[in-house]
Amino acid sequence: MKSSASAFKRGDVLYGRLRPYLNKVYQPDFDGLCSGEFVVMPENPAVSGAFLKHRLNALDFVDFASHLNTGDRPRVDFRQLRSFTLVLPPKEEQTRIAGRLAVLLDDLATGIAALQRCQEKLTRYRASVLQTAVAGNLTADWRKRHPNVEPASKLLQRILTERRRRWEQEQQRAYAEKGRALPKNWKAKYKEPVEPEGVDLPPVPEHWQWVSIDQIGAIQGGLQKSPARAPKRHHYPYLRVANVHRGALHLDELHRFELTPDELLQLRLETGDVLLVEGNGSRKEIGRCAIWNGEVEDCVHQNHIIRVRLAKGVLPQYASVFLNSPMGQLAIQQAASSTSGLYTLSVKKVKGLSIPLPPVSEQRAIVDLVARQASSVDRVGEGLATSAQADRLRQSILHRAFAGNLLPQDPNDEPASRLLDRIAREQGRRQQKGAVRMPTNLRQI
Repeated sequence: MKSSASAFKRGDVLYGRLRPYLNKVYQPDFDGLCSGEFVVMPENPAVSGAFLKHRLNALDFVDFASHLNTGDRPRVDFRQLRSFTLVLPPKEEQTRIAGRLAVLLDDLATGIAALQRCQEKLTRYRASVLQTAVAGNLTADWRKRHPNVEPASKLLQRILTERRRRWEQEQQRAYAEKGRALPKNWKAKYKEPVEPEGVDLPPVPEHWQWVSIDQIGAIQGGLQKSPARAPKRHHYPYLRVANVHRGALHLDELHRFELTPDELLQLRLETGDVLLVEGNGSRKEIGRCAIWNGEVEDCVHQNHIIRVRLAKGVLPQYASVFLNSPMGQLAIQQAASSTSGLYTLSVKKVKGLSIPLPPVSEQRAIVDLVARQASSVDRVGEGLATSAQADRLRQSILHRAFAGNLLPQDPNDEPASRLLDRIAREQGRRQQKGAVRMPTNLRQI
């Protein structure tokens, strides 16, 4: 059989030469074959494989290799890598450095794993706070101290009455603008909002009530991007999926497209609008939401973002607590459909989502308590190192090692220069006697 596979021996260093595996380094403890997409660097008298493995992970070499080639699938080969200049310690010191690095990096990996466990616990705690909030457990003591609050049923009735009144005003205005009289029984054409879905909705505390998003808010889809909307004269910023994260907006990069005056009037975001991600390849990210606080003037949203404008008496912050809670996320995931791995929502599905509605005063109490708990969690989280900090520490250790500052030197070690001279002389003698040529990578090292 003909194959592009390369043979390697125990202790050789395998270097991935193709992105996204560029800069992946592995030192096997067995003999075998590997793909041609690896550069095999054999163990040799000049360089310890364990030392070389760590040296290829140092930031200066990673930057060097990463900028050699460009393109969608850039590859590097040993002829390009051979020009990299490095400081070579004596062979005995290489072994000591590699051993010390193995211990330090293993300790760092253990610390990173512990850090990740702490971060996962904080994430679960945040989710637990949100879950107890929307289940009514977080404000159980508050309800005991405030037994005479207006029930959510009365709040809902006011919202529905106002919803119908506004619809009637819009109908009257629309017919008046056309110079036409209202038809008989025109009020009968009013479409009632959908009822909360789910036959197995869990019980809620006294004075709470299950409602649908359609009952308590106006849901609006966004505009689809197209070549016709390329910015020309009347262009405005708009939000994409990349701008809406869970509980936060990232507005450092906003795109723009062309709008008519009517489109701007219909889609202009207002303070308090709740924004939901309509589609995502990840089931856990579907429906993530954040609140618009008027950060950018005349901003609209793309069709992959669904806007919910809540009625008076429903706090956007409370709606965000529910939608980002495990209970809300489960409801969203159940409503979302999957096509080729993409989970999607729609205006209709968002309208049908059910949400437990507390009285207005209890909504405020929930928002305040959640904010306090979140602040405490954030303070703990700020004290934890990030993955970027861990990577900087790893690179700092490698830099110290290859600058000769990690371990004291031993004056009895054979200098690297003498070792290289001796190897060069031996190679010359072997070639003069007609010995088998050494592997290309070994000769170049």
